Parts: sequence; structure tokens; C-alpha cells
Amino acid sequence: MAKMCSLAMLFAVLCGLACHPTTWAEPSHEGHAGAEDTPLYLDPTAPIEKRVADLLAQMTTEEKIAQLVGAQGASLDAYKKTGFGWTKFPGTVENRNKFQQEFMSSSRLHIPIAFWEESLHSSVPSGTVFPTPVLQGCTWNKTLIHEIATAIALEASSVGVDIGFTPVLNMFTDPRFGRHSEGFSENPTLSAAYAAAAVVGYQGKQGVGTEPLSYIDDKHIISLAKHYAAYGDAAGGLNAGPAHIDMQTLFDIYLKPWQAFAANGGRAAMTSHQTVAHVPCHANPWLVNTILREKYMFGVGSIISDCNDIGVLVDYRVAANSSHAAAKGLIGGVDVDLMCGSDPSKHSYNFLSQALTEGLIAEKDIDTAASHVLTSKFITRLFEEPLANQSAPSILNTEAHQQLAYEAALQGITIAKRPTGMWPPISAASETFKIAVIGPNGGCKSDEFDYDDSNANAPPSSSYCEAQSNMIGPYSELKDVTVDTIAGVLKKKAKSGSPVSYSPGCEINTDKLDKLPKALSIAAEADVIIMVVGDSLSSCSEWGDRDTLDLPGAQLELIKQVKNVSKTSAKITLVLTNGRPSTFGPNNEVLDMVDFLLIAWRSGQMGAHAIVDALLGIAEPSGRLAQGWPRNVGQVNGAASPWLQQIRGKWLANARGTVVDPDGRRYDDYIQSPATPLFPFGFGLSLSEFKYDNLVVQKTSNTSRPLMVTVDVTNTGKRDAIEVVQFYIQDPVLPWVPYWKRLIAFEKVFLKSGEKETVQSYVEYRDLALHDANAKQSILPGEYTVRVGNCSNTDVLTATITLSSLDFSEV
Repeated sequence: MAKMCSLAMLFAVLCGLACHPTTWAEPSHEGHAGAEDTPLYLDPTAPIEKRVADLLAQMTTEEKIAQLVGAQGASLDAYKKTGFGWTKFPGTVENRNKFQQEFMSSSRLHIPIAFWEESLHSSVPSGTVFPTPVLQGCTWNKTLIHEIATAIALEASSVGVDIGFTPVLNMFTDPRFGRHSEGFSENPTLSAAYAAAAVVGYQGKQGVGTEPLSYIDDKHIISLAKHYAAYGDAAGGLNAGPAHIDMQTLFDIYLKPWQAFAANGGRAAMTSHQTVAHVPCHANPWLVNTILREKYMFGVGSIISDCNDIGVLVDYRVAANSSHAAAKGLIGGVDVDLMCGSDPSKHSYNFLSQALTEGLIAEKDIDTAASHVLTSKFITRLFEEPLANQSAPSILNTEAHQQLAYEAALQGITIAKRPTGMWPPISAASETFKIAVIGPNGGCKSDEFDYDDSNANAPPSSSYCEAQSNMIGPYSELKDVTVDTIAGVLKKKAKSGSPVSYSPGCEINTDKLDKLPKALSIAAEADVIIMVVGDSLSSCSEWGDRDTLDLPGAQLELIKQVKNVSKTSAKITLVLTNGRPSTFGPNNEVLDMVDFLLIAWRSGQMGAHAIVDALLGIAEPSGRLAQGWPRNVGQVNGAASPWLQQIRGKWLANARGTVVDPDGRRYDDYIQSPATPLFPFGFGLSLSEFKYDNLVVQKTSNTSRPLMVTVDVTNTGKRDAIEVVQFYIQDPVLPWVPYWKRLIAFEKVFLKSGEKETVQSYVEYRDLALHDANAKQSILPGEYTVRVGNCSNTDVLTATITLSSLDFSEV
């Protein structure tokens, strides 16, 4: 973090250069080489663990409990004398420093407060807004994920943010869940790879396990991952729905990203709202302490509840009252109670003193939690530099970060449909076209006017319109950030003499079609039609869960009507700016009405530029889906949704279904429709053709990366293009039913026409090993089949290898 004032300097200011030792408890001087009246915890050369212990010994019980407070909109006057733990970043450096000075000057030990921000895909207000994680997941690019995290951390730390509530490591395997766009992927291997890349980007390299704690430099922040654990397996696709899963599924799928996060030094986590195996995650000492802290070596990292969840234990009826709930949360491993709102009755850790008096907890329980919170403050150097630098030049939303946001959007946009041999949707041929942009996510009110940049008839926009907000997505506070629309960018970039007209045509959140006439008018005259449809923040966000996956509002009807009036020669391109997988009516009949389909998700502030460049053929979108798409909502939790499923032996025995994947996977059809996915996991159309040769699988001497896989890939097409090489594995005969196959590695490569490259990837132990019913992790002995291709259902080459048993304890 960019800070400007040391704690010793601040003490001098606060105390008028006349601080007396009796203003705090008698300090310890053991091992301290500094001034005699300066406590050990202020010595930046002392080990962090000793600094924490020294400070903890000088604190009263009330002061320790106050450190367990995380505030969001809560009244904090009660903590003026004690200080407290964490709070949300108040929007500006000036507000942050004022808040910090106020609480440090009024509290006895002057312990600084740590400031957090969501930072999911944007650092702070006025910071760069990158694509949402669901699009980032479709890039299949670990390096890009790391670069985005690094950029967010750099921006956030520059204004005084200490902790980012990011990444979201949940795999939303049910697309009805409204928070789908917050997660990278439904797949554990992909999600774990991104978790490892992101946490190092946010924090820099951190020690793990028994390694000494290290400081985070001023260009990084603590990465607080959400939501532990199995939050994406919500029953019915409803937020906070219970996760009814067996032990092997919990570990092999839902905990795998958390194992990667902790193994790469993750320093904080948030527990999720729901229950796992009938026990709330925020009162589950086995899940938090035994698994995350001990087995995964998360150690002294900090755990925070989600909003007011400790008090919800009373509503769950696993706690009798507020003090009982506070005790269960603390013993369950939750260090910080996230207090949301101003109702003190919901701020459960206010009842810890009562719980202590009632004998529900011991002082050591409070000490343990407080030490975790203090550790987070020491490793972010808050005791050396509690104030952020107000005079530092802004590094928010720089050109370099905007370019990174553009590149991320381009690499995540997926071509899902195009006529054979046809690209781009808007041809660069010499003739000019009339272009119609239609759909509620295509533009703002000002885009409906036919104008150029100098036309004063276009009304100014004093705020962000719905189309801009929908392109940005949740958990980003827009302020002073330019968010262009697809219609607006296309008007600027289309060939001279090719007029661009725009009409929303309908709304997303209602079934109204009152804007339809203009849309049909411009569609009837257009040579090229770009329809921009998808989700709103209401239809897909936290608590935005749906019981259908069809495009919301009147959008399906809009597409039908446009198709009916369009010229026979006009090509229709559908651009989805969506937060979840979408379906297109009965039998997906509306999808058959369009020629091109681009899945653009919520693509951030530079998304419109990436989308338009793709439409014009200026740049190549190279996304591959990080989740399988069901044909309709009735397929969710069926044969193909989610993609990673165990073998169905009876389907094989009875030769069920009409489709058989190269790996032997079958899909038992429904009466009304096939059970195959609309789009399989890993799917995305390329702009060239590629040939695969010479798949080789080799063992290595590194137990943490026990396999190396290589394959020769040649671009045999006429265009330079990008390929995503996907390696899968089929397990040998096991004591339990195996998965059809599992993703174990992937690489993204750019190849010029005619170019060949040997693509090499190492397979992580966590991606090869499996868990038994007792949660023991190991590679099981036997003959494995490795498969490679450019999608989960298009294996090109196979190779076998025999592996010996390798237990997790040996890695």
C-alpha cells in the first residue's frame, strides 16, 4: 500500500510529542533493539509472530473483541476507545485517512484499522473495470488472470485499500443462481488454476504452511477469497440454498480451488451463507479449522463471515440466542463478524463478552481470533504506515490497464455460431451497408439519435444507463469511468458511408414491447443487423435467481419480430451481454433465426470496443466456454449440466442416447429433447483449422507436478489464429465410480498460418489425485488414458500411462 506516515510519527502527532508509557499496558522489550519505551510490536525488524504476541499481551479483553468487528454501514462510535478490526474503504484517500486518524487518536493502543474493498473485477471507484470473472474464466489464460489481479491490487493499494474481497472461488454449477457471473468456471481444475494465478497477483508471493510470515509490499493487497465453501452447489439454484453433497464431491470439486488458494499463500477468506452436510459454514470448525487451516495450511489467515451471518445461526436454530451464536461462530473458526447495517442486535460479536461470562468460550478462543486479525494488519505494514499517501499521482484507470481490460474482454468473448467460412459479421468489403443495432443492451438513449460527435441534439448522459451497467456487471462502483456502448463505438468505427441506427426494441425487466416499432423500422432497412441482448443487474446478480434460463423480458419476441421483417440477404448477429448461460425458447428455436452468435458476457469498461472490433474483423475473439450450457432449465443437474459427472453405467449397458462422445460418454435423452448440452464445456469456434500430432505423456521427478504432457499443434488454415489446447484424463478401474473424464491441463497458443508448435503443460498433483469417502487424497494406481483436443467432446489423440499410488502426505 502506498502509505506516507509511520506509526511512530503518528504517535508523536497524536500525543503531542509527550506520550507517557502509562497510556498503554507495560510493553514487552524482549528481543527488541529499539528505544527503551517502544514496545516490541512496533519494531518492523521483529518477526511478525512475535509482534502479534507482544501486542496481544497488552490488550484488554474488550480491545481484543473489538478487533473482531468488520463494519459495513454500522455505527462505530462505540469503538472510539478500543479501535476495531476492519471496515469498508470509504471511497477516497482523504476519507480513509480522516477515519484512520479519528479512531487511532481516540483509542488507547492506537491500533490501525484495515480497509477492505470488494475489488472483484475493479479496484475502487474510478478504478479500471475489467470483465467479470465469468468472462475471465472463458479466456483459458492463467497469465491474463494474474495480470488482472496484479493491476487491481496496484490500483487498490495506491489509495489505501488493505484487503480485497476477491477472488470468488465458487463454482456455480447451477446456472439459475444469480451470482453466476462472479465465478470463473463450473470446473474445479480451471477454477483452481485461476485461484493460484489470482492470489499471487493480488498479494505477491507469500509463504505457506510452516514458512515464516512475510510482509505484503505497497503494490499488493491481502486476497480474501469468497465464499467458503460449496456455495455454488445451492439447492434449486437459490442463494444460500443448502449444499447436499457427498464427501468426495466436496473435496474433488468444490474444495479444489481453495486448496490451490491456500497453497499459494492466500491470507483471508469469507465463509458462505449456506450449510454443507446440514452444518452452517460459519459455524463449522471441521470445515474451517481442520480442513482449511490445518489440512490446506491456511494457518493464521483471517476468516470473516458474510453479512450478519453469525446472527443467522439463531434463525437456523443451531444457536439458542445471540451469545450462543457468537460462541459457535468463534469456535467455528470465524475471526471477524461482518456487521452490515445499523441494527446492533444483528452484530453478533458484540455478545462475545456475554458468551465468555456464560462459559461458552474461553479467553484463548478470543486470543486466537484476535491474533489472526492483528496478523493481517502487520503483514500489510499498517503499523509502519497507517495513512495512505494523499499526494501520490493517481494510477487509477491508466491506459495500460484499459488495454489490459480490452485484451481480457477480447480473449473471453466466444464465437458460438457462424456460417461455415463466413467471418466477420460486418464485412470489410468495399461496398457500404446500413447497420442496425437493436436490443436493450446495445446502447443508451443518446445512441437512438442519428448523430456524430459534434451533434448537439444528442442529450448528455449524467449517469450510466442500463446498457452500460449491464455490460459492467455487479460489484463495481462506477465513478468517472468511460463506458462506451456497442452502438456508440460502432458509429465511430463503421466504414464511412455505412450509417448505424439504434433502438432498444424492448426491455429486459418487463415484457413491454412499446419500443418495438422503431426497432422493426430500422431492421427492415438494414443490410446488417446486430442484436445485443442478455441480462440486467436485476435479472442476474446476488438474489437475482431465476427459474428459467430463457432470455428475460421480451427479448425472445424481439428477435422473432426482427427476423420476420429483415431482408432475406441481411445477416443477423446475436451478441449476448449476459451473466449466466442463456437459452432461446422451446427447442432453442430463436437461436436458429440468427446467423452469428457471440457470447460476450459482462465485458467491462472496454467491452464495447472488443465486441465491435470482433464484429468488424479488426481483432479475433478467442474465448472458450468455461461451463457447459444446458438446452433448457430442465436439464440442470441432468446428464450434461454440470459437465463434470460420474459415469452412468446403465446408459452404457443399454446403449442409451443417440450421441456418443469420443471418450465413450453417453447422454440418456429426455422424451422432449436430447440430453446433450447446447454448448459443451470448453466449446468455442476458431477462425482456422488445427492439426494435432504426437501426444506424449511423461512422468516427472516432481511429486507436486507428476506428469508432463506435450502435443504438436499445427495451424493448417489460411488465417493466423488462437487455439486452446485441452488435456483430459480417464481414470482406471477405481473402488468407486469414476468421472467420464477430467480436465487436467490446458494451454492457449497463437499460431500463424502453417506454423507448428510443441505445446507443453505440467499436470498438478491436485488435478490428478482423487479423494476417497474419508477425504484421503491420493493418486490411485492403474492405467490412465490422456486425451487431447480443443473441446471436452472432441478428443483428437489419446495416450496411456501407468501410475503408481502417491499419497498427499508424500507431496
